[in-house]
This record gives sequence, C-alpha cells and structure tokens, in this order.
Amino acid sequence: MIRDKKFVVIVICSLVATLFSISIAYASLQSTLVTTLSQMSQEAMTWDIAFVTGTITGQAVVNNSGNISCGTATATATTISGIAPTLSDVGDKCAYTFTIRNDGTIGGEISSISITDPSGLTCAKTGSTMVCGDITYKLHYDSASSTTLVAVNDTIDPKVGNTATTRTVVLTVEYTGSTAAEDDFTQSGFSYTILYAQH
Repeated sequence: MIRDKKFVVIVICSLVATLFSISIAYASLQSTLVTTLSQMSQEAMTWDIAFVTGTITGQAVVNNSGNISCGTATATATTISGIAPTLSDVGDKCAYTFTIRNDGTIGGEISSISITDPSGLTCAKTGSTMVCGDITYKLHYDSASSTTLVAVNDTIDPKVGNTATTRTVVLTVEYTGSTAAEDDFTQSGFSYTILYAQH
C-alpha cells in the first residue's frame, strides 16, 4: 500500500513538470511589433477667395453701331473698378472677363448677390441680372454667350494641393432698347457685391 502511494506522488510530480515545460515553450513563441510615430502635423484651415488681380480689357461682343468703346477695368483682390462702356445701337454689348480664385482649403458658397442701382435710377433685378431702362447687366460663367448666370448657392471648391481653384465670370453690359439711342445718356455708380460664405 505504501508503495502505491509513492508511485502516485511521483506520477503527479512528473505531470506537473511536463505541463510547466509546455507553457514555457508556448510563451517563447511571441512577436513584438512596434510602430513609432516620427511626426504628426496639423495644418490650419485657410480662407482665401478673391479676384485674380490685373487689368481687364473690355471686349466688344456685338458692335451694331460701329461706334462702341469698352475700355479697360482694374481688378484688385476684392474689387473691380473702371468699367465704363459706350454703347449706341440696339444689341451693342461689351464683355469683361475676370476670374474668381480660391487659394484656401475651405470651399466657398455664394450666400448673397447685391446689386446697386446706377445713380438716380431704379432698376429691375433678378439674381445677377439688372435691367436699367435700355441697358441690361448680367454676370455669366465662362463666356459672354453663356446662359449659366452667377447665382446664390453657387460654389467654388477649395484648392487642390498647391493649385488654386478658379471660376471664370463675365460681366456683360448690353444696349437692349428697341431703337438706337437718340440722345446721350450715362449710367454710373452701379456695382455688384458677391458674398461668399463657408461651404
């Protein structure tokens, strides 16, 4: 009987030793993977929507009078000034092409378009079109003949990499009366204000 007990004890000790050696073997099968972050940068969002600066040469798109002058205008980052066409006959039209650019990382959306009447006149306005007597003013995209007019909710995408996003806009001023002008007249003081908000 005593011999049997000793045998049992020896067997249990041997079993424990075997399990311990197996656990050590499994524990040694490990892989340690380390990812090291060398640098993390955060760039600030930027807002930079403006006109492309320079001289804008007016183009006579239609010259029915044979006597039309479109002149030149000057664009700064926030204003275009000096637009002063001379029109005489039905259909005479001058066009001024300028560029709006977004050099920021935030897209823009037109939230409002305000048009100021020429001095002393009350004009009809719809979107970016204004009719003042025999003269019609319009803001087109891309070309003077485009039927796509600048409108509220239009967007301009943010720059791509280091390249600014642009939109070409054309202001047309057209004599839309039914007969040729018999008397000299002048319209001055009109303006467009386009307000961009974050898109």
